[in-house]
Amino acid sequence: MSNVPPSTEDQIEEHLPWEHLTIPPQRDRRVLIYALAGGLIAALLGVVVIRQLKSPAVPDLQPVTQAAPQEAAPPPAPVTAITVPAAVDAAAPAPSVVTTVLAGPVLAEPEAPAGLSEADLTAVDTEQVHRKVAGTAEWLVLEFFTLDPSDPWRDRVETASGLRLPSTLAPETQDSPAVSYVEWTRTRSVEQTGEDTFRASVLIRRLVASDGKTYMRLPTEWVNVDLRLEADGNVRAVSLPELTAQASRSLVPLPEAPLDLTTDAAGIGWPSARP
Repeated sequence: MSNVPPSTEDQIEEHLPWEHLTIPPQRDRRVLIYALAGGLIAALLGVVVIRQLKSPAVPDLQPVTQAAPQEAAPPPAPVTAITVPAAVDAAAPAPSVVTTVLAGPVLAEPEAPAGLSEADLTAVDTEQVHRKVAGTAEWLVLEFFTLDPSDPWRDRVETASGLRLPSTLAPETQDSPAVSYVEWTRTRSVEQTGEDTFRASVLIRRLVASDGKTYMRLPTEWVNVDLRLEADGNVRAVSLPELTAQASRSLVPLPEAPLDLTTDAAGIGWPSARP
């Protein structure tokens, strides 16, 4: 071992710091994300600003109206002058007047609807008045020729006629209480006899009992009633109803036709004939 030469190489020792042996930490990516977002926002704002600068002003825009083919242009709107009083100055001697001219259509006054002619109005009024006269005449005739001992006659007639009757006025009967009931009334005609007076012809059919027990049906009777149209629109009798003779009429033969019988629920056969 003594023959082994001594080593001439120097021993070199290397020392590495401990922090170089650990894995370095990664960079924070949030900074990169914030930077990208800020860049996008800046780019969008730039685009908006460029478009606003390039867009035309609002007054420069003109609406486009498509004209209808083969259609005449409307006439120009008339010009209407409107006078507006100016502000009054206390020191001024007299107020001045400012006239402002406005262009635009002038609204025409609404036309009155075509009214009915005088003949139409007269016809309508006459028809209504005749109906009112006919109704009052039927009511008066019904009350006048109805006689019931249990129902005051004069009160009913005064109400229907509008006339105040004498206290002694009443139908004349025999000693036994007579009864008269009107089955139906019908106005046959209304005739104007004056400016506001009318005569109504009324047909009635009555069931009477002179002795109050034995009833008989009278033939159809004609009654004339004179009435007046008052200023307030009410119809009032001028006189009491009056029985009149029926106008005679000539009879004509029934046209020849086969006769049939129609039987009702009571077993009565009613003849019928059709030409």
